[in-house]
Amino acid sequence: MKDISELVGFPVTLNDDGTLTFGHGVLSPRPEARKLKDASPVLLYPDQGGPETLYLMYRGTGLEKDQNAMINSGLRFDLTVIYPGKIGSEYVKTFGHYHPLAPGQAFTYPEVYQVIHGKAHFLMQKGGDITGEVEDFVVADFEEGDILLIPPFYGHATVNPGNDFLVIANWIAREFASVYEPIRVRKGMAYYDVEYKDKSIFMPNDSYSNHPKPRLEKPKSFPELGLRQGVSMYRAWQEGAKLDFLVKPVLYQELWKSMGIEPGERH
Repeated sequence: MKDISELVGFPVTLNDDGTLTFGHGVLSPRPEARKLKDASPVLLYPDQGGPETLYLMYRGTGLEKDQNAMINSGLRFDLTVIYPGKIGSEYVKTFGHYHPLAPGQAFTYPEVYQVIHGKAHFLMQKGGDITGEVEDFVVADFEEGDILLIPPFYGHATVNPGNDFLVIANWIAREFASVYEPIRVRKGMAYYDVEYKDKSIFMPNDSYSNHPKPRLEKPKSFPELGLRQGVSMYRAWQEGAKLDFLVKPVLYQELWKSMGIEPGERH
């Protein structure tokens, strides 16, 4: 068992079997499990064996006393536990998805993640959801405390390349539903994250029409949003972090422009 409360921002324990136990006064959602059979459409080696459970999603947690504030802000706080292991030589990963357009806005919903425990490879790709042509492919090799902002128009998946459970937290707009079909149709992201000679390498997925060279994203803080490396995102929100960009991305066009993103970009 490991107490992960400090980075999460409220009482929670990671158990030896990968489940989470929440403390007194904490919303305790029932986890939604993704099994090996559920992920078969997006695996490099769908016929290979691997862990029966790949990851657990705890959607909508936080302190009970904060629930109304989260609902009124249109936000949801989630925790996900990704199991260690491989399917063939491919590391365990989430299914991967895109985000829909925010209603009445020319941007898809963004999302923000923080590594709570373990080691993560966040994979992001711009484009590819309509034509299969990917403009940008990003790999974020992150550790505990690191924060990743998923900007508009990027699909993403999370990989556990380590030997321990990976726990990640995310803030997201509570009203939208993830878009899985483009990832399912193309059998995963544009690259597969696999182990070769004890190292992680990226194998192109031939279901895409092109494969831009993966670009490495470095950890950083977002002081303009009130988010800082090594500081709980939940506590940051309690202390006034500006997370309305998750619900109204159109208000943050300068931020997206600084990341090379213009409104209405889809490929």
